Amino acid sequence: MKRPWQIWLLYAIGLSGVAAALVWLTAQALKLDGAQLLAQRQAELEEDITAALWRMDSMLSPLLAEEAARPDYVYQAVLPVQRLPGKKAEPATDRELSPLLTDPPEHVLLHFQIDASGRLSSPQCPLDTDRDWAIAQGVAAEAIDKATSRLTELRSAIAYPALWAQCSPQPLVDRDIRQDKANLPPQMANPQAIANPYEEVVQQQLKNFSAPLSQQAVPSAVIPNAAFPSQQVEESSARSAQGLNAPAGQIGPPAAPEAANNLGNNSIESGRLARPQSRAGSDLAKRDAALQSYAQKAFADQRGNLLTAPITVRVVEGVSRPFWLDGRLLVARRVQVGDQSFVQGCWLDWPQLKERLKTEVADLLPAAELTAVSAAQPIKLSRLLAALPVQLTLPPLSPPAAAWTPIRVSLLIAWLCVLVTAAAAAILLHGVITLSERRGAFVSAVTHELRTPLTTFRMYAEMLSEGMVADAAQRQQYLETLRIEADRLAHLVENVLQYARLERGRPGKRREDVVLSALLDRCQSRLVDRAAQAEMKLEMLISDFDRGVTVPTDAAAVEQILFNLVDNACKYASQAADKRIHVQVASEPRWVQIAVRDHGPGISAAGRKKLFRPFSKSVHEAASSAPGVGLGLALSRRLAWELGGRLELRSPAEGGAAFVLTLPR
Repeated sequence: MKRPWQIWLLYAIGLSGVAAALVWLTAQALKLDGAQLLAQRQAELEEDITAALWRMDSMLSPLLAEEAARPDYVYQAVLPVQRLPGKKAEPATDRELSPLLTDPPEHVLLHFQIDASGRLSSPQCPLDTDRDWAIAQGVAAEAIDKATSRLTELRSAIAYPALWAQCSPQPLVDRDIRQDKANLPPQMANPQAIANPYEEVVQQQLKNFSAPLSQQAVPSAVIPNAAFPSQQVEESSARSAQGLNAPAGQIGPPAAPEAANNLGNNSIESGRLARPQSRAGSDLAKRDAALQSYAQKAFADQRGNLLTAPITVRVVEGVSRPFWLDGRLLVARRVQVGDQSFVQGCWLDWPQLKERLKTEVADLLPAAELTAVSAAQPIKLSRLLAALPVQLTLPPLSPPAAAWTPIRVSLLIAWLCVLVTAAAAAILLHGVITLSERRGAFVSAVTHELRTPLTTFRMYAEMLSEGMVADAAQRQQYLETLRIEADRLAHLVENVLQYARLERGRPGKRREDVVLSALLDRCQSRLVDRAAQAEMKLEMLISDFDRGVTVPTDAAAVEQILFNLVDNACKYASQAADKRIHVQVASEPRWVQIAVRDHGPGISAAGRKKLFRPFSKSVHEAASSAPGVGLGLALSRRLAWELGGRLELRSPAEGGAAFVLTLPR
């Protein structure tokens, strides 16, 4: 083959096209697989977030429900006690300490009450004689001092107008002096006990964005009582025009007509823009409903266990609402007692509460943080707590680690198949090209090998046929030359045919038990004759014991191997000073070795690499070294392998080359 590089170039181009297409497909498949893994991981994260929010809201519900259910009079340090007629067990005194003083709840720094004049007080901070009596009743003075310090801090940080604006205007209960059963726990007038903590944030976002509310982060459909119904607003406006202090839908001083109208417009807009709630909104609504239900139960339980003085004025308690004010987390409500307005509430210990909440969900979200919700930042519906204006903050979702997904396994198998196919095609192509080159070299070598004997045949045949050789001895010499050349051609053809049979998977004759002496006697004369043609001497070395050893083998194949080895020795060692060729036999319990050794120049390291390759000798090598096509040793090794043995080259210390044929016994 003149240009094998062209074939390799076409192979490389085709392989590059297939590889490029497979690389593109792999990249797209990995991209889709990564997106699927990321979506799966995001879905798992959302499930963990939902479970974490339920846990935190469930933990916060008792605290907020208890604060929302407190009656207005417990915000005094000392409470008057109601004596019920007809009861055998009457209280020992007409007063008792507020439960907020004797048993302050966990996670609450301070309870407070502030009136319209700005006077701030706390049930945990009794004054003068009340303080002395509280200490006498077992309240620790250190606790009172600590509460007083917190009250001082709070007094400098909050103001009545700001607190009043943050509280929900909706009433929770309305205790009227006209009630016939004033001594019984009052019933709740509003099913909502804790106002939505996100109302202000949503209203602010409605002003900042022109998009419909259904496209905002928090739909109003999942915010219970986000604003007054329009009917309540109209009623409030009507009562305000009549100068009433406590309208049915509002606690405290009446709102200005402009504010009432704006509130009504926002309410109408919220109702008009409401859309079907999302899954996150539905979950938030469910958690809010659970919180309200818990708060109502806490309201009934707490009010039924308190004994108070008879109602002398009308009291309207508002819905509690948690909110942030100057970095403090407060829960407060509006209270109307007669013609006085108050804001009552508590200051929550947010740092401690936050750590408690994070510990509660550490197994689900170990890297979660809790941040305050304000109008300055967007809020995400699926991260909001229903109880407090707080949302979960999570670090960005990292790309999923590589996993053996079905797509990746399929891609790996596809790549392995392509690589194996490419390697097999390359090996096959290399074999075809090599075989083609060897075939060309073989044709050239055979042509050269045939040309010399054919020329000799033609010349000597013409001379003999035309009677040009008159001397009988010379004619005999010519005939001997013709016989030698004929043997040479026959040996060449026999090697080629035998190698072709082996290549086609057709081994020679069947094996049979042969005695070594008979095997060597069969081929000795032929080997000696070949050595004599090269003016060399063949020596057969075998012990008497080894002559009787029996070997299961093919005698014709062994004879052909030995002849090829002796023929090579005659070709390459004919110019050596020592013209002996040794054929030495040695037997072992499992093997029989027949070594053919000469005293020639030996074989170089470069020659060893291709020594047993078929058709490895080109016509130029045959012309410059010794005649032949480079098939004898390759054929001999194949025959030895077919016989269950092996053929090896050894380099004796004293020089020359030795080929050892090992046959099994």
